[in-house]
Amino acid sequence: MEKKIVSEITLFSLFLIGLSYGATACMFTCMPFLSPLILTHSKDVKQSLEIMVPFSLGRVFTYSFLAIIASFSASLVKNIINNPNISQIILGSATIIVALFLLRNSLFDKKSCCQTSKKIPRSKFGYFFMGAGISFNPCAPVITLLTASAYTQSITEAFTYGFIFGIGAISASLIFFGIIFSQISKGLISEFSKYKKHIEIFAAFLLILVGIFTLNGSFQL
Repeated sequence: MEKKIVSEITLFSLFLIGLSYGATACMFTCMPFLSPLILTHSKDVKQSLEIMVPFSLGRVFTYSFLAIIASFSASLVKNIINNPNISQIILGSATIIVALFLLRNSLFDKKSCCQTSKKIPRSKFGYFFMGAGISFNPCAPVITLLTASAYTQSITEAFTYGFIFGIGAISASLIFFGIIFSQISKGLISEFSKYKKHIEIFAAFLLILVGIFTLNGSFQL
């Protein structure tokens, strides 16, 4: 009974840690990657969530994966998150791929540039891997998750720790980027609707630049 109470307290604490992390440092880290995407797919909240859901699932996957690895070997997961090449390659490559999709759609699609609903699913895997890559971040909240996971007794328990932390971490960004920012960008696009294609092209090149900077280490997570 006492162990169950301690476990519940730990899960609640991990959720709060993830929530505070997601609402502060992670929000700013995600902004260079998500802002151009939301800006060019801001027709409604549904389209914004079609970006945010796979991106967020990628983040939860990484946190759960790291928690499980930590339950087996804390030193191994420490080496993983302290190796910037892993997150740089995953995040940088996924960002460039998504940007190329956006650029191709803007330059070569003869349909109206406002008809974006059919384009988004093509990049869902890209959004997922962007979220997964951005979560290999050796910050204090993630270290706390790994420390707690190192003392778990099973894979299920470790997965639960990572999953609960991940749910907390993505909650704020889902609300901000998926709902609030999408509404703000919707207003901006409506004001500059005749420049929408130019904005899409600019956003794609901006993402390519961010992806290149991430790959070569100039952009630190």
